[in-house]
Amino acid sequence: MAISHFVLIHTVCHGAWTWYKLTPVLEAAGHKVTALDLAASGIDPRQIEQIGSFDEYSEPLLTFMASLPEGEKHMMAIPKKDTVPFTYVNKAETITGWKMGFKFLSENVFTACTPEDCKLATMLLRKGSLFQSILAKREKFTKEGYGSIKRIYVYTDSDEIFKPYFHSWQIENYKPDKVYKIEGGDQKLMLSKTNELAQILNEVADTYASCLPLNHLLLCMGATINKLSHVFT
Repeated sequence: MAISHFVLIHTVCHGAWTWYKLTPVLEAAGHKVTALDLAASGIDPRQIEQIGSFDEYSEPLLTFMASLPEGEKHMMAIPKKDTVPFTYVNKAETITGWKMGFKFLSENVFTACTPEDCKLATMLLRKGSLFQSILAKREKFTKEGYGSIKRIYVYTDSDEIFKPYFHSWQIENYKPDKVYKIEGGDQKLMLSKTNELAQILNEVADTYASCLPLNHLLLCMGATINKLSHVFT
């Protein structure tokens, strides 16, 4: 089995803690795992109202990526987004933010997770933002950046946030090199279907990691990745 370095990135309002079940499973298989808190997420001390752009939000990831040894092979896993809105102003820019309540979480996000995981989420979730108005002004994807990476798409039809038609639309636009469908679970497959997801990641490592250079594989958990496209430009 190929040994890889997995860089695990959380979705909006969450943190590195969402990967607490998957990390030891991957490590037991011999992989190196890094789970990062983005700005104003997890235990990062900043508040979302202090973050004025997606570049600032993703600074921990960009700094980490820049620190990796040249030629090191790694894979990045990014889950989909789930949200409830509010707004704030930073540097004259009105930014839409998100905060989730227990009812929304239990009925839509953590539907197949244990009660303990759902309760953990209510304790650790923070306000976040998708920075949509800022990202809408960004340059489009390039073949040299986004087009140069291998893309893996993982999803479940049991997702209560994004329905099957959305995943079909995503796959058509995302154009992944490989699609994996997990039966059952919920939006947080790293918590509700940990072993199944780990098996997929091991297969992905065997298939791709041994033959791809740095920055050349992105695994997406049933979602868009346009917000991190500048990592690959």
